[in-house]
Amino acid sequence: MSATTPQACNSCLGSGETPTDYGLVDCPDCGGSGVLPHRSVLVEWRARDIERALAKGAAVTPEHARWLLAELRSARNALTEIIALAHDTEDPDAIGQKIRFTANRALGLYDVVPASAVPSAGAADSTS
Repeated sequence: MSATTPQACNSCLGSGETPTDYGLVDCPDCGGSGVLPHRSVLVEWRARDIERALAKGAAVTPEHARWLLAELRSARNALTEIIALAHDTEDPDAIGQKIRFTANRALGLYDVVPASAVPSAGAADSTS
């Protein structure tokens, strides 16, 4: 992955300020920097905005619900792809297995059964 150049803010046109009835204030979209922060920062800002609104007793708007669902789907798709990629690893330290179990813990795609609960192959043969 390579570093990307910051994208100029469209709300303030890169100035970092937006006009209000009381004068210029820092742009709420870029925080006054004139460039948009990294996506992870934008996601955190939006999540905090929703939390603040809920703490004040405001209802979740359809726009916020759609955004949250899009973020959830994006994260689940990424974790599913990580599980698939980790299946292809062949490493002596079982890092791929640790990655799969960690991602599965968030996704809940597969039931995890403790090794002690799985009957061994020899025990299954002796019962028949």
